[in-house]
Amino acid sequence: MSEKDRLIERIERAEDRYLQLTAAGQNSPLQSVDLTMRQLRVLLILSYSDGMAGQELADALGVGPAAVTGITKRLGDLVRRAEDPADRRIRRVYLTEAGAALVAELRDAGRDGKRRLMRRLTERRLRDYARTMDALNAAAESMDS
Repeated sequence: MSEKDRLIERIERAEDRYLQLTAAGQNSPLQSVDLTMRQLRVLLILSYSDGMAGQELADALGVGPAAVTGITKRLGDLVRRAEDPADRRIRRVYLTEAGAALVAELRDAGRDGKRRLMRRLTERRLRDYARTMDALNAAAESMDS
């Protein structure tokens, strides 16, 4: 095993430990919602767009268009479907105000806890973390090209 692979495994173990330490005892709004991981993923994907065509959403989820119809119906008032103004044959899926509010609440809850932990780090560690996150984002962006 290469040193790079050993470091990746070490990071994965550290991430697992972080999740273990932070998941217990948190009063997360996630505990009060009855959504599947796929439904949460739909909400998150839609939160970064101004609506998506059903086929685009299906592609992003790796499912067929019929599955998207079922998922969005089960999301109820968190999403809405509407005709695409440019092409009436296409149905677009949008977050409703309730859906956007739920995503914001989930993000804020996670960020608040993480901010409390990050405030315990030195500025040097935070700069290292910021550079690492920038590098991860750049690597993810390069995968799309």
